[in-house]
This record gives sequence, C-alpha cells and structure tokens, in this order.
Amino acid sequence: MPTYPEIKPYRTQWIDADEEHRIYVERCGCEGGVPVIFLHGGPGSSTNANHRRYFDPTFFDVVLFDQRGCGQSVPSGLTKSNTTRHLIEDINLIKTTLGITQRVIIFGGSWGSALALAYAAEYGEHVEALVLRGIFLGSREEVRWYTNELRRFMPDAHDQLLWDSSGDLVSHYYDRINSSDRSLANEACCRWNDYEIQSMMLGSDVSHQAREKTREVSEAELARAQIQLHYLKHDCFLASNELLQKAELITNQTVIVQGGMDMICPPLTAYQLHEKLSGSRLRVVGSGGHGAWQTNIANALSEEMELLKKQLQTAHGN
Repeated sequence: MPTYPEIKPYRTQWIDADEEHRIYVERCGCEGGVPVIFLHGGPGSSTNANHRRYFDPTFFDVVLFDQRGCGQSVPSGLTKSNTTRHLIEDINLIKTTLGITQRVIIFGGSWGSALALAYAAEYGEHVEALVLRGIFLGSREEVRWYTNELRRFMPDAHDQLLWDSSGDLVSHYYDRINSSDRSLANEACCRWNDYEIQSMMLGSDVSHQAREKTREVSEAELARAQIQLHYLKHDCFLASNELLQKAELITNQTVIVQGGMDMICPPLTAYQLHEKLSGSRLRVVGSGGHGAWQTNIANALSEEMELLKKQLQTAHGN
C-alpha cells in the first residue's frame, strides 16, 4: 500500500527536558488512537512532514519529536547533557507529559533503529511493537565502513572527505566542526555533509552536483553535523556490541525493513539483529537503498504499519 497523503499536526509544543534542553514535539493523526513514537535518524537529523505519512491517520496517534539539539529543539546543536541515555529518558518524559499510559509502537530508522532498540531493552514493558528500518547499531565497525570502506564505491567523494587527514576521520571532523575558526568549521561541515549526500545516492539514478566550495553553511547544517559527530566520536554512548547483546533480551514483536542495496547501513547488520531478536521478522527490499523516502522502502513501511493496524484491530475486537 502507498504512503498516506500529507497531514498537519493537530498539536505542537516544546517540553522542558532539563535546564538546558527543550524538546520540540508534534502529534498527528487520530487523537486518542493507538500511539506511535517516531524516532528520526542521524544522529543529528530531525523530523519532517513525510515522516507523518507512514501511518493511517484515522487509527494511529503519532508522536514525532526532534531529539536534543536537533531540528526545532533548542538550543540547536547543544551537545551538553546529550547522550543516548538522555534520549531514552526523553521518550518517557514525552509519554508522561502527553498522558500516554498504554503501550506504544516505536518506529525508528537508521540511528532511530538503534535508539528504538536501546529503549526497548530498558523499557520493553512499555512497548507494543518495534518497526525498524535501515539498521544501525552504533558500532565502530559500522562507522568505519561509512568513513573508510565506502571509498571502494565512491573514491572521488572519499578523496574529498580525506581533506588533510590520514587518521581517524571522525575525530578529524569533530575537531574542525567544533573549531572557533568559522571558516574552518564551515569547510568541514561542507565536506562532511557532501560525503553523506553522495553516499545516500549510491545505486540511484540521481546524480549529485559538485558542491560549491565557497558555500556558507547554515546554522542548522552546522548544528546537525556537530550532533552527529558528537555521537560518533563517543561510540553513540554505547558499549561494544551492546545493542546486539541486549537484543537477545528483547521479546517485543519486531519488523525490520531493510534496503538490499543500502550502502550506508549494509544488510548484514539487519541479518545479525534478526538472528538475535526472537520476535522479529526481516523484510528485505531488494532494490531499496538507505533513504527512507525511496518509494519501495516507504511503501514497505506503510504496508507493515497497515498489517500491524489489522493485527491490533483483531486483538481488540474492532
């Protein structure tokens, strides 16, 4: 089934998470319906209007929020008090603030899949089901694939990423994007973002225009890169293989939608997770890449939500 038409939130608000952070939250769909919490990717990205379109708005009450320092949450780009543990507790804070007491469906892609698993490992009793896409577990091996091994498929883009470094690229860019020299930070941000854009287009028919070397990045672009590198620099605040180990303890019903041609988060990780999650079903979209809004991936996610809706209707006698 295709995705649903565009929809606007029926409520938006900011929630005070602590003395530093205010979290932007929006709700759309059926007020009082089956609750879904949407976890965006990144780290460092944000929600957008297309993210509301996977869900039947007559059945699901969808909560979307921008994670700390991201999107419309403030302060933008703030890394203080910004760890995976903080994000896990933000989910509970949002549920409590919004008065959601029933079990929720957690829907997350890419980095959002890692955060969804971290939440379910801690608060599985609060979870009705997990819907995960483009699996990323926050490991050094996955990050090394992205920053180093992708050069096999896009050598020109990787040469641009190398810049003046031959060592740890995450640390290299972390230092430069956080530099007090705005021109240096600007150049680092351009190169980092350009590499991501080109990697997202691998296997697609879309060509990427060469970046404007003198382009001034926006504050939002810089903030996004700062958050992303903050998490990658600190191994996403996860121990080695933590999520795979904890997956064995997660018993929630789970569906994994994975692009067979995903070059950023290759299918191997999804298979490894599926083997550990006893209640999981793996759906590989052969021609799908990493982008959530690629037609085949988006439609697969929407179809899985429709199946889950019918299952819940049957269970509740509706």
